[in-house]
Amino acid sequence: MTLLAAQVSTMEVDVPMGVKMDFIEKYRDDAILVGLACDFPPIILLVQAALETGWGKHIVSNNLYGIKDVPWLPGSVEATTAEYDGEWKTEIHSFETFDSPLESMLAYIVKIRTEDRYKTSCWETRRTPLTYFQKLQEAGYATDPDYAKKLTEIYDNFPDWEKE
Repeated sequence: MTLLAAQVSTMEVDVPMGVKMDFIEKYRDDAILVGLACDFPPIILLVQAALETGWGKHIVSNNLYGIKDVPWLPGSVEATTAEYDGEWKTEIHSFETFDSPLESMLAYIVKIRTEDRYKTSCWETRRTPLTYFQKLQEAGYATDPDYAKKLTEIYDNFPDWEKE
């Protein structure tokens, strides 16, 4: 989990609407394309990227999901992150680098669809976002004990992104 995602308060609604709409405009088309190609709800891609990046304010190497270095893609960069283990700690981890946000979204789908800890619990619940968020937390996607709650709050307050 990126440093920002760990520090996002439950005051999600305090994010200015202009910031949210800029984020949606920038990533909506890629999320829709990936969603259609991979049978995955674009709203989940957008909500989780919003949390992980602070609505696009903190992105390292086009990595929208805080994906740590994976063996099947070359390139990584070290970045500061917050991890929770009974208390918040700042650590440095290696995060995957991507050529584009679209590539990041595709890598996220590959991770959720193929890694054992995600493919049954998360992938199977992808059509029910609130359940998906809970299963994602239970599978250990992030160390934040409020991760599912934060995702749910963003989802519940997500602007109309499907217009036009």
